[in-house]
Amino acid sequence: MNNNTEIIIMSVFWLSLAATLYTYFFYPLLLTILTNLTNRRHRQLSEQTDPLALTDEKLPTVTMVISAYNERNILPEKIANCHAINYPADKIRFLIGSDGSDDGSARILHNINDPRFQTVISRIRRGKVQMLNRLIKLTTSDLVVFSDANTMYEPNAVIELVKKFNKKNVGAVIGKLELFIPNENQISTCPNENPEAACRTENLYWRYENKIKQMESDLASVPTINGGIFAIRRELYEDLPTNSVTEDQVLGMKIMTRRWRCLFAHRARAREAVSTWTGELQRRIRISAGNFQSLFLVPAILNPRLGWISFAFISHKLLRWLVPFFLLAMLAANLLLAGQLFYGSTLIFQAIFYTTAICSSLLPKLTGILKFLSIPRYFLAMNFAILLGLLRFLRGRQRVTWVKTQR
Repeated sequence: MNNNTEIIIMSVFWLSLAATLYTYFFYPLLLTILTNLTNRRHRQLSEQTDPLALTDEKLPTVTMVISAYNERNILPEKIANCHAINYPADKIRFLIGSDGSDDGSARILHNINDPRFQTVISRIRRGKVQMLNRLIKLTTSDLVVFSDANTMYEPNAVIELVKKFNKKNVGAVIGKLELFIPNENQISTCPNENPEAACRTENLYWRYENKIKQMESDLASVPTINGGIFAIRRELYEDLPTNSVTEDQVLGMKIMTRRWRCLFAHRARAREAVSTWTGELQRRIRISAGNFQSLFLVPAILNPRLGWISFAFISHKLLRWLVPFFLLAMLAANLLLAGQLFYGSTLIFQAIFYTTAICSSLLPKLTGILKFLSIPRYFLAMNFAILLGLLRFLRGRQRVTWVKTQR
């Protein structure tokens, strides 16, 4: 190996390592520094001057939109959850669409006896995006809140979302999603898998993500959308491409490329039941396929003229999606440099990490005994899902009428 080749291989190793560390560690560290440099007192005063006690007359009108497919088991709970939302009855509506459900969901919707609810029943399944496009055309409210049938809002979640719209340049607001372990009757896939390990690592990941979103929101804008709990200004909605896989991300990206801010409302909380490891992996593969598709549907999100939006999106999202390739490049370069003492030691470290992740995947009971093993396992599974999602996107195999994960 000549010197030039060796320099190139070393560069690949260090650039791959730097990009991986940046998106997971240094970018959050940068956010921490920036938020600490801003006027904390000003932020606190700003939050205190939010309309915490808006009178009913000043509150905007809201429509919660839900697209459901074969949700017979969860719809009664979701309908009860909607009734429990703390918002003036004359200013909130619930619009639920059944997208070709054949499990009796339509009968449940027909039996709703509340003038605030409106239902749309489609006998043909066309996909969530087409149903949402149809439902939004029926809305006339100031704001639209999006929810999934299995996402249960806390009573004050909607009003906490609404508060953030007191600033005129805010176009979208996302809430905080929390996971819980479902009871045995709710677990219909992979019954031999214990969801506790999946819940533990998913919750750890979501706490990490929510911390980043809070700092991004404090500084300027959040570059991502949480489909289970978010709201937008009604006039900002435009019909989404019918082939959109992650319609929430595409919608958020379209809004942000028009220079509207997206904020994080940490007090707007919702809960979902976590799935099994297999279920979460399937969900992440679908999301990954949709993430790569979203770049082609809204390429303007990468335009540096957008300033913070573009910078945060690349740092928080795009580089995360590229981490599997950084890992592969780093491992390949490390193998070629293994004859050197330093790179031999880094190769041993990589071997230990990957072996630990693979062993904890093959022997899941280990993660119950040694809980820290779930972290490398989760990291490896998450990046493996990104690769599978990219492959599915390139092959055009991800359908919009996907089979839902039992969350």
